[in-house]
Amino acid sequence: MGIEDLTAVRQQEILSFAETTGLMLTKDAVALLLQQENWKEVLGALASEGVFMIDPASLEKKLARTKLASVVEDIEIRRASFTAQAKDRAPSFRVMEEYDVTGKSNSEGKLDDFLRLFRSKYELLSNMLRARHNLNPVPIKNLEGTRDKEQIDVIGMVNKKWITKKGHTAFEIEDLDAKCIALAMEKEKAIIEKAERILEDNVVGIKGIKWGKDFIIIKEVYWPDLPMRPFKLINEEVLSGQVTDLHVGSKLFYEEQFNKFLDYINGKGLSEKQQERVGKIQYLFITGDNVAGIGVYPGQLEDLTIKDVYEQYTKLEDLLMQIPEYIHVFMCPGQHDAVRRAEPQPAIDKEFVPRLSKLRNFHFISSPSWVETEGLKNLIYHGPSVHDLISSVSFLDMTRPQEGMVELLKKRDLMPKYGGKNPYVPEGRDYMVIKEEPDLVWFGDMHHKGYATYRGTSVINSGTWEAQTDFQKKMGHVPTPCIFTTINLKNRQLTETHFSKETTERVLE
Repeated sequence: MGIEDLTAVRQQEILSFAETTGLMLTKDAVALLLQQENWKEVLGALASEGVFMIDPASLEKKLARTKLASVVEDIEIRRASFTAQAKDRAPSFRVMEEYDVTGKSNSEGKLDDFLRLFRSKYELLSNMLRARHNLNPVPIKNLEGTRDKEQIDVIGMVNKKWITKKGHTAFEIEDLDAKCIALAMEKEKAIIEKAERILEDNVVGIKGIKWGKDFIIIKEVYWPDLPMRPFKLINEEVLSGQVTDLHVGSKLFYEEQFNKFLDYINGKGLSEKQQERVGKIQYLFITGDNVAGIGVYPGQLEDLTIKDVYEQYTKLEDLLMQIPEYIHVFMCPGQHDAVRRAEPQPAIDKEFVPRLSKLRNFHFISSPSWVETEGLKNLIYHGPSVHDLISSVSFLDMTRPQEGMVELLKKRDLMPKYGGKNPYVPEGRDYMVIKEEPDLVWFGDMHHKGYATYRGTSVINSGTWEAQTDFQKKMGHVPTPCIFTTINLKNRQLTETHFSKETTERVLE
């Protein structure tokens, strides 16, 4: 077969592949692809990015990225300008791979996948409720054989919630075999307050009175919840810290202030006392929306200084490679990152962060994910389900994100409500149920700082590095930017360092 014949065969292969993937190729694009051995990889990547009209310009840009991705630049790591305690000690950490969805997603999105997900969720959370000493649940089907006005305890998943004509709050709850109606009576204000916290798809325990054929009058509500426990502490001063929601590539990204943060953790311009404290930072959690992304919302291009997602990550790498090599960095994605929007979100692919992926101290993890540091369990989550939670109840708001996270800890579930604004993928196992008892929770997304302690768990959200957006102005939400928060693992002492103007430290009581 001659060269012309081979060219004709390859051209037909390219055109057939384009047709099956829904791509439209210009004549010049076909000519350019004929020169590329990896043409199928290039077209597949463009299709996955949503580019369907292929011309030479889009091809050349993609081909340049492919070459860059295969040639990692020499890595230049910034060395701290002082002797750091963390550099001279051996870190102790473990990414808890069993809770990381990266590389394990196998959902087809079929009805059976959803049924399996909700069954798994019910079984996991109902087992936590059965462990409570003050709840003696029976199957809902036993309700039929229970006498009227007799006390009964049940566990169920909330299928529906509504307000009756008489002002009662009603729930249809179900277990694996049967369903019933549970009523929170309007006159019982304490129960009504608890009823507001109950959302569809929550798994709850109910202590109540049998009424009629399949009704229960609610007398008490129980959550899977965390057990009462003291703080778990370590024997030496080791600091963990957080930055979140950088939005690199946005016009509103505080780049100058972030460079001050980088100088700070490298000890530049600090007093000897400050350097001593900064030198104890061993772990850093970066909790999503690391770049601004492309096409996240209508008209976003007008808000960007960097209009290419690969270039956004290149800029992110330029910044984060200045973090000292002895600080172990754990980075999860958010909705603006180059991963699927639906949760659980897999880790950012090394295609986007080729230089950082080569560093031993950088660890790219899913959202949510778990990391053990110095024997303490860290739950890392970007946090979008808190938005759905806040929009569903009246007692939470964006300025107190920590309270929303505490609610999720009580529910032991990061997917409190299916069908809201935040999408979920029905994976083979439930990555959203909080199976472990976290010592620390790190999350972001709200663009507002917030801290809480709850039953031995420290909850931390350090805010954002992006200025107030137009949407936030319309909503009246004022972000708290340019804050680096650390926690001392020896005593759980929190310290904020602010970089908006002059660099200032503030110990939190």
